[in-house]
Amino acid sequence: MLKEPHVGRVERPGKNKDSKKRESEPAITRGRMQVRVVGLAVLIGVVFLILASRLWYLQVLTGEEQKAVAENTQTRSVKIPAQRGVIYDRDGEVLANNSPGLNVTIIPNAISRDDVEELAGVLEADEEAVLAQYDAALVSGNQYSPMLVKENASREDVMYVSERTEEFDGLMVNDDYIRNYPNEDLASHVMGYTGAITEAELGGEAFEGLAQDAVVGKGGVELAYEEILRGKPGTKEYNVDALGREVAVRRADGRRYDGGAEEIPEYGQPAKITDPEPGKDLALTIDLDLQQTVEDELDAAIQRAQENGNEGTGGAAVVMDPSTGAIRAMASRPNFDPQLFVGGVTGAEEVQEYEFLNSEEAHAPFTNRNVYGGYPAASAFKPFTGMAGLEEGTIGPGTTVTDNGDCWQPTGSNWGCLQSWRENSPKYWALGPHGTQNYAEALMDSNDKFFYQVADWMWQGTSDENLLPKYLQQFGFGQKTGIDLVGESEGRVPTREWQEEAGATPDDKLWTVGRWVNLSIGQGDLLSTPLQVVRGYAAIQNGGILVTPHLGGEIREQNAEEGEDLTPEPSGTLGVSEQSLRTTIDGLRMVTGKGGTAEKIFSGSSLQVAAKSGTGEVWGKDWINWLVGWAENQEDPLVVLVMVEGGGAFEQGSEVTAGPALRNILEYHHGVSSSDSSSTNSVSATPPSDSSSPGRSPSGGQTRTVPVADRPQQGSSGGPASTAFVPGMPSG
Repeated sequence: MLKEPHVGRVERPGKNKDSKKRESEPAITRGRMQVRVVGLAVLIGVVFLILASRLWYLQVLTGEEQKAVAENTQTRSVKIPAQRGVIYDRDGEVLANNSPGLNVTIIPNAISRDDVEELAGVLEADEEAVLAQYDAALVSGNQYSPMLVKENASREDVMYVSERTEEFDGLMVNDDYIRNYPNEDLASHVMGYTGAITEAELGGEAFEGLAQDAVVGKGGVELAYEEILRGKPGTKEYNVDALGREVAVRRADGRRYDGGAEEIPEYGQPAKITDPEPGKDLALTIDLDLQQTVEDELDAAIQRAQENGNEGTGGAAVVMDPSTGAIRAMASRPNFDPQLFVGGVTGAEEVQEYEFLNSEEAHAPFTNRNVYGGYPAASAFKPFTGMAGLEEGTIGPGTTVTDNGDCWQPTGSNWGCLQSWRENSPKYWALGPHGTQNYAEALMDSNDKFFYQVADWMWQGTSDENLLPKYLQQFGFGQKTGIDLVGESEGRVPTREWQEEAGATPDDKLWTVGRWVNLSIGQGDLLSTPLQVVRGYAAIQNGGILVTPHLGGEIREQNAEEGEDLTPEPSGTLGVSEQSLRTTIDGLRMVTGKGGTAEKIFSGSSLQVAAKSGTGEVWGKDWINWLVGWAENQEDPLVVLVMVEGGGAFEQGSEVTAGPALRNILEYHHGVSSSDSSSTNSVSATPPSDSSSPGRSPSGGQTRTVPVADRPQQGSSGGPASTAFVPGMPSG
């Protein structure tokens, strides 16, 4: 019987409605499951056993070796030198730049000691120093790092050693920048020089973080502007081990696992390169042409001193813009060639020259006497004593003192005898005494007795025994001027406290009116730098402003046209009235006029010059000659100072040595031809007029005229104390 079809049911295609139902798989038995779990556990255990074995091998059997490898893998940086900033004068003339150079280095491990000694000899390097560095590298384990043998090697030397690389294994020649001073020893004290950094300098704050092979400034503006000039070196980084070798898989004995030869890492490709950043350029306030003139004139002044039988051991000259403090020229003698130190002092000739420069006979050529020297300013100091007296009300413009040739003694003293330079002059028969003079006339004729009396009156009129020293400190003495050079001397203004501490004997500790009398004429224990003196005169010229002397004019990026102005703010004022300044300038103007001590020097010159001469005595040594001044009624006025160390006195003194130099410098600067530049008479044989009008002091008191008694010369109470040149000579 037929089955009826399913009504309304759709059958799935392909389904065999007559097929039997598929039988299901049998379930996993408990035993089979246990077998699988045990198998997986064994597999995991084997894996962990392998890992544990490997860890045991790495940490126990070879742990120390692996630790050493990990710790000893380092990155060695090879410096890519940065160009040091170029130094220019105020008109863009190059004073210091860089030239391509070559350094010869070796890898100590790759070369024998005998070959190192031979190489140093060929290059004329310091063999002893090179061998000592080689030995130290082997002892310290740094034998795979490059070691400098010769900086700035000549191309002939480089060609010679390069052709013999098979004789000198591990030799490398590297490019570098070498400092160049195209003007040789011109302005050497301004420039300073560069040299390899020392171990002591590495510990200082100024050179913190620098590498041991750094080349840094050593004095002058090279040191003062070191951070700005030096730039930042780039680097090539190489992966090395602790011994400086190329990183590689190694055996326990240190040999390469692959059996290959050791390669110098620097011969390969660096892992990373960082480009260097060049230093910034520095424009100075120096005028190169004026600097040359100043140096020539200073040399001539010293030569005149020597030709007159004096030692002429050195000197200083500085030219300053009184309105800004900009130094237009600065020279010191003796000097040196900064190029001597580029690449280090090597070779027999250079070593011999360096040893001489450091000898006593060389007279401290590394000392910039303008900044570091301390001297008695002598009569060049008298304007400051006079201004102190005017401001204190001790004297007025018309106050007079009479000199009739007799001894001078402080008030209340009945012994001792002080005279002025005229009474001690071999030409006294023609000059005679100073006569009666007021302040301006006393400056004109450099009347010592007038200024003795000013000091005496001030002492008698105050209970402050440091009053005169306080005025001198107010005028900028006994303190740094703030010039942008490292190590400036403060000079010295003695006070009661200083005298009590410095005195070697009870008598020497006494602070008496005699100390003030010595100060009044720039003697005693007073020490001044030429820079302090010229700044004081600049303040007289500019209306009383104590400018800050500076050599730096502008900092700018390399090849840029404009940059940062470096002109500093003034440091203070003289604190004196316009009347005191006018009266002082009147006297300085008279110094170069008729009857003045420098009349013959400026005879025939079309310039009207205000100046003051001085001849200081260094106790037990020679004389110090001074002349300082400026030309009036001229555009771009400059104050000029010339000082000769070891000059003469009287007819062989300042007006012979320093005088012609100052005149020629001023005439050169102002474009004036000299009609009588060879005049060297020290004083006029015609005494100044003895007549002067009685006046009144600013306090309203009557003018005081002091006659003096006739006594043999002995020296006053608290008489001249010894003074000495303080060189402060830096190491070469």
